[in-house]
Amino acid sequence: MKSTNKNLTNLLIGILLILLGYFFYLSKTNLLHYFGLLMLIYGCFVTIIKFSKLTILLNGRFKNIRRFEDNENLIIPLFIKELLELRIKDGKDISFEIPYFGLFHILDYNNNEENDLKNPSYIKNEIINFIKNEINPDYSIDSLIPIAYNNNFGALFIGGKKTQIIYVDINNSDFKPMVLDNELNFYLDIKKIKLKSDNYYYNGLMQLEEIVSKDKFFYGVPDCIFESKNYIDVFEKCFNLLDKKINYSILEIKDFDDKYTFELNIENYIYKTYFSRYNDYIDSDRITLVLNEILNLIIYNSENKFYILSYQFCDFGIVLANLNTYKKLKENGCINFDFQNQELTIKEKEKINKHSDLKTEIDNIEFYIKVAKESTEKTFKKGEQYHLSYPTEYIFNAGEIEMINKKLNILIFKKEGEYEVFFKY
Repeated sequence: MKSTNKNLTNLLIGILLILLGYFFYLSKTNLLHYFGLLMLIYGCFVTIIKFSKLTILLNGRFKNIRRFEDNENLIIPLFIKELLELRIKDGKDISFEIPYFGLFHILDYNNNEENDLKNPSYIKNEIINFIKNEINPDYSIDSLIPIAYNNNFGALFIGGKKTQIIYVDINNSDFKPMVLDNELNFYLDIKKIKLKSDNYYYNGLMQLEEIVSKDKFFYGVPDCIFESKNYIDVFEKCFNLLDKKINYSILEIKDFDDKYTFELNIENYIYKTYFSRYNDYIDSDRITLVLNEILNLIIYNSENKFYILSYQFCDFGIVLANLNTYKKLKENGCINFDFQNQELTIKEKEKINKHSDLKTEIDNIEFYIKVAKESTEKTFKKGEQYHLSYPTEYIFNAGEIEMINKKLNILIFKKEGEYEVFFKY
């Protein structure tokens, strides 16, 4: 408890100054007498101030925030601490919007309910266990600070001295923790929060119409495709977003059981493509890919590209934007978010499973050694080396053997169908 210890040390110094000051104050020498008086006054001042600070730290409304900082040996960033203190001070919920992940609530650091995701200590441990066991065993968590939660097992936190906000879904082992585009003060401005139904609420996200002009996007159209010709309507709407008029004609359209094929004449270029059939829904995976290929085909000298609008506020829509506008649309949740791209890959899952298997093997070896040491069949002598056989189908590589030898202070050697384990009592 860094700040508590510091204040306690200063308190003791203050008391020492009072004692020394009183000793000199009793002196018959005028110089020492007045010097002692000054020490008494300064000692009393230090003692009162540090005693007051200690009382506030140990008993004040924000004591749990201070204790968290002391235990983690860190300082919570000021703009986050102000929100945590406001949550405790007014006793009102503070909610705000995060793009793609919905409504979040600032944690109450005075919540001590067990097994409650609204409890900062509990949710912190849940996040650490989730990341270590389900996502990345090698992930280094530097003094995790939980900040907020939603009602779908989502949580926001920062790591130690960093101010980047990380989102994690502790109920979805396939979804990797994700660094948000901005810091917390982008999503929640303490100076602009307003009371809503007797609680604080803030939504700092910009609307689509505030970012791009109305002639650069469309939505409110059906996302159903009943026949291949429906795609031509989409093409027409998208081409109308361009500053340049595109001359094109349809050469051939074919409907198959699994796809639609197109052959178009675009500005005297022959362009062939296809769209997959998804139970009468538009092929959102390919529609913008095809549209942007067409832009490249006609050498459209603009940085603009087509993007699908977020499904959170429309069934289907497309916007034309340059890179800077795209970034602004994305950070405000206007562009469709690729959740699949945030999921663990097959290789990442294999690595996690292998780590889990390795951890189990290490625990088993420790158990075998413990049982052997507790055995009454053999008399063990301190410092003597002994060995046992450890049967397993797991095959350790050279790096794993080196790590196990160092971690358990043993030596293991491969034998047929088992390992020979040498250990000291």
